[in-house]
Amino acid sequence: MLTPFKNPGYVWLWWSNAFSSSGRWALVLILSLQLLQTTHSSFWVGLGLFLTQGPVILLAPVSGALADRFDRRTLNVMSAALAGVTTGLMALATWLGMLTLPVELALSLAYGVAFVFQLTLRSTLVPSIVPPAQLVSAVSLFQVGTQGAQFLGPALATPLLVNGGPALAWLFCTGLYAASALTSIPVGPTRARRAIGNTTGVLQGSFRYLYTRPLVWTAIWAVSLHCALTMAYQGMLPMFVSMDLRAPASSYGVLLTSIGLGAAIGSLGLARLSAVRFRPALFAISLVGSGISLAVMAATPSVTVAIASGFFVGATQAVFMSMALALIQGSVDDEFRGRATSVYQLITMAPMAIFGWGMGGLADITEPRPLMIVSGIGFVVVMAIFLFASPWLRALFGVRAWVSGSQPATVPALT
Repeated sequence: MLTPFKNPGYVWLWWSNAFSSSGRWALVLILSLQLLQTTHSSFWVGLGLFLTQGPVILLAPVSGALADRFDRRTLNVMSAALAGVTTGLMALATWLGMLTLPVELALSLAYGVAFVFQLTLRSTLVPSIVPPAQLVSAVSLFQVGTQGAQFLGPALATPLLVNGGPALAWLFCTGLYAASALTSIPVGPTRARRAIGNTTGVLQGSFRYLYTRPLVWTAIWAVSLHCALTMAYQGMLPMFVSMDLRAPASSYGVLLTSIGLGAAIGSLGLARLSAVRFRPALFAISLVGSGISLAVMAATPSVTVAIASGFFVGATQAVFMSMALALIQGSVDDEFRGRATSVYQLITMAPMAIFGWGMGGLADITEPRPLMIVSGIGFVVVMAIFLFASPWLRALFGVRAWVSGSQPATVPALT
């Protein structure tokens, strides 16, 4: 299970990812609470979080093309440094009392640019430095760092925010991104094995390339639905805690921490059970569980039950995302991996950003609780319809698809 850690480059990248992911979730906590306290509106919370992800709509193809053309390690260092600069400016503006709503939104957008590049680059670096046989374990262990940061970032930032104020919490976030940039340097230069040629028509070419790999294409759209329906709740989560659970702001940090802990444990369990024979069952359990657990978390009136449910929300979502990403990363050529990953980020992150903003606005009109319940149940229903209509999705519930998913295949070969 821990074989990827025998590669020094992977170890340094793992720590770089853990630091930057902790910074990301600390930012979600601080930004959400500051915007809610400033505007008393989930619409603005949703917009702020949208700006930290929304640039993927325009920049994903660019980030993918650059990842396939230039040194991925250097680009990762630069993007982590840019994120650190923006959170440092957040800390300075907060300390000076100059963090107005327009300034906060502008800095959120600048952070979003850095975040898009980090997503693409970190995803392409993993399969570039580990052997194909270790990819599922490497991706799962990588997600332990990513999702564990969802636990660690809020867990460390919450007491700083409560006792020292948002400026100190932002400074902590800046330190995490500085650590991420520094630990990425020893990874070493990492380029695509073959340089790409013409970079024009990147998006169209990427879509055509992925369309010839129907299992990958199906997995991408499944993840897109997953992100739009089960992971777009973040914009309304602060309002859910204050309005539906009638709990203090510290409970929001605890809930985020529980979701992150579940994600870390789920990713660790996937790394332990990475054998091909387990994958169809894990895929099915995580698909259904991510929708049901979100509905359960939303339906409960108890803070304690919500926190316990949040653990399963994080665990099932992390397993589903990790399995899909491992399938995608293992099914594309290295020289095309950056562009393929950028399309994956575009199709999955854009709906989450847009739906998250929209649900944040709706939470100002109605309570967040019914929206979250409908989203969770709706995902299971939509995927059931998708399952009935798509032989490729049905194939992912069988072992053979996870073995031969790296090449285009016909439906009969997988049934």
